[in-house]
Amino acid sequence: MNVLQQLLGEQIFVWMLVFMRVGTAFSVMPTIGDAFVPTRMRLLFALAVSTLVAPAIRPMLPPMPGNPFQLMVLVAGEMTVGIFLGTIARLLMGALEVAGTIISLQSGLANAQIFNPALATSGSLPGSLMGWLGLLLIFVTDLHHLLIMAVVDSYATFTPGAAIPIDDMANVVGQLVSKSFMLGVQMAAPFLITGMLFALALGLLNKLAPQVQVFQLFTSVQVLLGLFMFALTLGAMMLFWLSRFESTFIEFLKPL
Repeated sequence: MNVLQQLLGEQIFVWMLVFMRVGTAFSVMPTIGDAFVPTRMRLLFALAVSTLVAPAIRPMLPPMPGNPFQLMVLVAGEMTVGIFLGTIARLLMGALEVAGTIISLQSGLANAQIFNPALATSGSLPGSLMGWLGLLLIFVTDLHHLLIMAVVDSYATFTPGAAIPIDDMANVVGQLVSKSFMLGVQMAAPFLITGMLFALALGLLNKLAPQVQVFQLFTSVQVLLGLFMFALTLGAMMLFWLSRFESTFIEFLKPL
């Protein structure tokens, strides 16, 4: 009976430890971790994935700690790694909101706000549309499998029970914040150039005809031009973002 209890306790410990990293990562990263996904669905999905991958990961897990304090430290470390992995994907999704905000400013749609369920807050119209398209493309191209693989293969990089490289994590997050902002600016570069040229043209026209309220007359033209360019460049922008999203996550994939 004692042997059975010990085996059962070790198995529960393995499931719990795997669930801490997998469940935390899935609750932060896009798709399954978005605000519009019910909490129960997130927990059930994380539990199912944890149960499936636990036998393959079990040889890499440390033995059961002898006291509750060591167990809490181990669980906190796994949750930290899960938050880190989910934050990477969430920062890359933020590039879409950056690009959408720039597009709305250059198109005269800055005051048009709509609720963005992916971010659980209000955002620009182009940013919300691009956020929805980003989630759709992740599922259509099966990149959600890549997210799951990144979490599972992270055990080869972040060994459970080992010291957590906080400095390296902070550097990676800082680089990803810079990269996501740069990615958003690159996606919205045509709108930045067109907006500057349009503003320059209006300024010259205002100098030539000061009595004409050119900025009030050409506001609708600015919106029409912005929407026309958005329709032309949307496909290229989303494919560009999707390739960068995939290449960034592939860097974290290592075989067990």
